[in-house]
Amino acid sequence: MYWETEQEQAQETAEAVDVAFALSGRALPEAYAAPLAEALAPRLVPQLDPDEVGVRITHLPASGHGWWRTPDQPILLPRRSRLVLRVPREHAGAVAGLTGATLDVAGEVLALGQAQSFEIPAAATVYAHRVLGPQRGAVEETALLAAAREELAGMGVHPKRLLCGRQETLVTADGPVATRSLLVDGMGPQAGRRLQARGLGRGPCWGCGLFIPHKAVI
Repeated sequence: MYWETEQEQAQETAEAVDVAFALSGRALPEAYAAPLAEALAPRLVPQLDPDEVGVRITHLPASGHGWWRTPDQPILLPRRSRLVLRVPREHAGAVAGLTGATLDVAGEVLALGQAQSFEIPAAATVYAHRVLGPQRGAVEETALLAAAREELAGMGVHPKRLLCGRQETLVTADGPVATRSLLVDGMGPQAGRRLQARGLGRGPCWGCGLFIPHKAVI
C-alpha cells in the first residue's frame, strides 16, 4: 500500500532561495531601484545574469512619528532593513559571499552585513509590490491581467483571483516605466511557492514581479 499525506506533498523544494543581508547606511535615493541594480551587477558571480536576480529591500518607511515622506526626499534607512536577493538555489552560497561589501547607490553608501538564507514558503496567496506591464506607458488593468494569466498558466499556476492595485512609475536607465501591484490568490500552496521562486514578468532586478506571502482575500 502507498499512502501520500498532504504534509508529504508540501515538502517540494523551491528553485530559488532568499539571501538576506543586514544593511548599514544613512539613506536611499527615492528612485533607488535602478541604481541599486547597477551597483549590484558587477558584484555577482559570472554565472548569474544580473537582470534575473530578484532584488528588494525590506522595512522601508513611508512615514512615521508624525511625518510623511514626500516623493523628492531620500528614504531614511532603518536598522532593521534588509537587502534580499532571490537567486537560484545553487548560487546561494556564492551570493552570501557579498557579506562585507559596500555599494554606491546614486551617492549613498550601503554596507552589507552578515548574510542569511531563507527558504521560500508555500503560500496560496501572494503579493507583488510592482509588476511591469506589457507596455511602457500607463498599465491598463485588463492588459496586465491578461499577460499575467498567460504567463502563470505557462508555469502551471492557475489562481482563482488576480487583483491589481496601485500604479506607480519606476525610473530606469532607459526612462520611466509604469508598474502595478498585483495580488494572486486561490491557488495551491505549492503553486504559490513556484510563483515566488520564478517571479512574473520582467525586471526582477528592479524589484518587479517578486512575490511574498499575503493574507488570504476571503
